[in-house]
Amino acid sequence: MVENLEIGGLEKVVLNLALGLDRRRFRPLIVCLGYGGELLPEVERAGVPVEVLGKKPGLSLWLPIRLAWLFKRSDLEIAHCHNLGPLMYGALAARLGGLAGVVYTAHGVKTSSERKPARYQRLGLVDHFVTVSEDARRVAIERAGLRPEAVETIVNGIDVDAYDLTVNVGELRRSIGVPEDAIVFGIVARLSAAKDHRNLFRAFRIAADRHPRARLVLVGDGELRGNLEADAAELGIENRVILLGSRHDVPQLLHTFDVFVLSSYTEGLAVTLLEAMSAGLPVVATDVGGNREVVRDGETGVLVPARDTEKLAEAMAGMIADPGRAHRMGTCGRERARSDFGIDAMVARYQERYEHLIDRSH
Repeated sequence: MVENLEIGGLEKVVLNLALGLDRRRFRPLIVCLGYGGELLPEVERAGVPVEVLGKKPGLSLWLPIRLAWLFKRSDLEIAHCHNLGPLMYGALAARLGGLAGVVYTAHGVKTSSERKPARYQRLGLVDHFVTVSEDARRVAIERAGLRPEAVETIVNGIDVDAYDLTVNVGELRRSIGVPEDAIVFGIVARLSAAKDHRNLFRAFRIAADRHPRARLVLVGDGELRGNLEADAAELGIENRVILLGSRHDVPQLLHTFDVFVLSSYTEGLAVTLLEAMSAGLPVVATDVGGNREVVRDGETGVLVPARDTEKLAEAMAGMIADPGRAHRMGTCGRERARSDFGIDAMVARYQERYEHLIDRSH
């Protein structure tokens, strides 16, 4: 259960999980509380059934009953709720519908700190509480009041091989308006305040002052697009910043980057970091949330304090100054992604949780 299937880290994890389940034992159904979203056609092409409920903003008193009926009609046994909205309705509906259990995954630090899911668990409405990083687990224990034994970490996983591609970099760069010989910093993230693109713009201007070939490519869309366009113009970098909007060819686009940058001031465990490392990119990222659990500072990339323009600029400039070091970081990052963040390990952990709940109910 998700809010929608827009392009985002949470939604990609849900899709990977649904596709990775052992179909000899599991039959997935994705339920969107609201509208479908941009990933809906991809999910449907992959053969995963989807129910789109079209919930309007605000509280819906009838939705748990409607969901319970859907669960019964679809002969479901487990409800897996992702973040708070789906949990509020799904946990109650699961009990009304007689399901074997409820798994809840909190995908960010903020959602991990919410007290309501902890209360749901104490009331017996949540059977397994999952965070996506050890940092988020710590937050759930310290801020939400969960007992350490009541919450576990299952790190996000991706299809690493999907990002290990051979592409015509020059041709692809030209198609997005980037010179073939440019030094390209790239970020894949929603254009929202938490991703702190404004600080990235300021750092890029500093790092790129002595490097006319430097460019910054933004993949993703969001409510701050107009503001960011204005910020780029105010900083005088509008001709060196390319906003591509939402794209479905991220695995290919990553290979047009020389360095991946993530400037967020809050994160759970960023799927985009896993994607960038899978594509062999060195990473510059803020030291927030689960980023430290993904990026090995000095080995697969560089970690900097959040909202620190000077440190971010210094790390970016360092990548330009020593391309050999950057390349070695990218190679180490790809190896780490393959060994630690593949989809199979994540799917296996969730399948164990599902089976435990089903066995317990019989």
